[in-house]
Amino acid sequence: MTTAGLVLAAGSSRRMGSPKQLLPIDGKPLLELVVGHANKSNLDQVVVVLGASAEEIQSQVELGRASVLINPDHGSGMASSLRLGLASLGDDIDRVVVMLGDQPDVEASRINQLLALQEASGLPAAALSFNGLLHPPVVLQRALWGDLMSLEGDVGCRAVIRAKPELVAKRPVAGDLKPPVDVDTPKDYERFRPPSAPPVRAPVASPPDPAARIESHDPT
Repeated sequence: MTTAGLVLAAGSSRRMGSPKQLLPIDGKPLLELVVGHANKSNLDQVVVVLGASAEEIQSQVELGRASVLINPDHGSGMASSLRLGLASLGDDIDRVVVMLGDQPDVEASRINQLLALQEASGLPAAALSFNGLLHPPVVLQRALWGDLMSLEGDVGCRAVIRAKPELVAKRPVAGDLKPPVDVDTPKDYERFRPPSAPPVRAPVASPPDPAARIESHDPT
């Protein structure tokens, strides 16, 4: 069975205030760490979807054997990156592992475990299960790609697997382990930030435009 990995990393990092793909973790940019795990796994192909700050990211991140797609419509949400990535895969690809570019603790061994689980189960999908709730990364056979291609906005594969849990082989994770962390905010990053790296400050919201307030209350 031929498998591709699709790493979604096109977001604009609004809550972080700077490109989170470049945040240092274990001596490497965040995205380089994520893609490195994918490259070391049993995936036959790895595709990274970039969007915001793509040129800056490509100049600073070593992506190894992974290929890159640029999503010009990244501002519309994650679904557009999913559609672009899936459309790029050849007919020889039987299944895809959808990964998030901001989950540095998803290692190659975890990817391989999900691949083996899905193949052994006979079900078309596999995902991690924490307290009964399904989380990415997610393995999806081609039969389910149509559901992903129909998504719109800032919605990802979580929506598909949680809507059809009976089709998903689940790998329960118990004990004190937690779901893979999405590094979305400065607070999230603190879990991974090396002592040598300065703290990231949350972006300060711009004050509302008084003119806009006046216009919004204009009865005409």
